[in-house]
Amino acid sequence: MKYIFLILLCFSCSDDKFRKVDKLETFRILGAYTATPEVAPNTAFSVRLLVSDVNGSAPTITGTYTACIDPGISLGAPVSCDHDPSSVSAAHTITFATLTPSTNLRTGLNAASVNLTVPATILTGRSTREQHNGVAYIVIFRFTYDGREEVSFKRIIATSRATLNQNPTGSTIYSNGSAISTAPSEGEELIATTSAPETFDVINVDGSYETKTENFQVAWYSTVGSFDKPKSGVDEGVEYQGKFVRPSLILAIIRDERGGFDFQKVDFP
Repeated sequence: MKYIFLILLCFSCSDDKFRKVDKLETFRILGAYTATPEVAPNTAFSVRLLVSDVNGSAPTITGTYTACIDPGISLGAPVSCDHDPSSVSAAHTITFATLTPSTNLRTGLNAASVNLTVPATILTGRSTREQHNGVAYIVIFRFTYDGREEVSFKRIIATSRATLNQNPTGSTIYSNGSAISTAPSEGEELIATTSAPETFDVINVDGSYETKTENFQVAWYSTVGSFDKPKSGVDEGVEYQGKFVRPSLILAIIRDERGGFDFQKVDFP
């Protein structure tokens, strides 16, 4: 069986690991949205999956989710909650007819959300540095479809910080200096913009505080054609390659390296 691991959110020093394939065809989990990427302990949150299955026909795909304290996946631990006796699991269904924004190309946010609460004790016994920089609570999604297993996870960061991270907002795809409204031509440059990056403090190993600024990254996808690079910075152009046909869509996903997530999808019916 072919296993595809899509890391939806990397904690602290690095952001999501993007697939190098920018063309949307088969079933894929492209990301996960939560309104609260950073929270205090004992805070409720919800997660919705950004999915695509352009060439599929199944009206629904049913899988599971499991939630627990991060076992240290970024350090090589398995993508699993077997270590946590307090983990929670349930079925989760993707329904393509109710994706938002609506589309006839089966790409968008799943209507159903996973609603959970970060444990009240997640920071108990942790060092001051861990409490400030944050401890991850993960939600692992597993779906098997068309003989292929799709596994992905989302991290929610629990922290003692007074100021919590917010999602990028107002993301827009521009072409020729204006918000894109017509299908791109071969060689046309596309740019994604979003809100200004936030600054935040981290505690280093030696106990010193350091102020950092978010570094946004953009992942590009399309149902036809391709881009000269599948990932860019905000306000950094990518070149569209190939002949554009309808119906089709272009999707830009913006992440801030700290769990913040936004996307802009433009349909060309």
